Amino acid sequence: MILFDRKILSELMIGSTHYLDIEDCKDCKGVAIYYPSDQEVHMKIQDTKVLKGKMDIKDVGYNVRWCHGPRNYYNIAEHMGAFIYIGANGKPAGTITKIISGNPEFF
Repeated sequence: MILFDRKILSELMIGSTHYLDIEDCKDCKGVAIYYPSDQEVHMKIQDTKVLKGKMDIKDVGYNVRWCHGPRNYYNIAEHMGAFIYIGANGKPAGTITKIISGNPEFF
C-alpha cells in the first residue's frame, strides 16, 4: 500500500469530487465528497443532507473537523490498482469509484 503525501493529496483532492463505496455500510453506497479548497470539505451520502467541514492537509494524510460532528483523520492510498481512503485506525474506510473535476453534485 502506498500512502499519498501532501503534494499528491492536494492534486488528487482540491477542486474535485470523489465518489466512494464504503464496504461496511450498506446505506453508504454513493458517497460523494467535494474538496472546494485545501481547507474545506463537503460530503453527501446518497440523497441526505450535506455535511460540511474544515480540513487540514498534513505531510501524510489530513484532518477533518465536521461542523456539528466528529473529527476524523484520513489518508488516501493506492492499493492493488485502486485508490482507497484509510481511516485513523489504519484500516480501509472506502474505495474511490470515480473522481470528477469540479462539483457535479452542487453542494
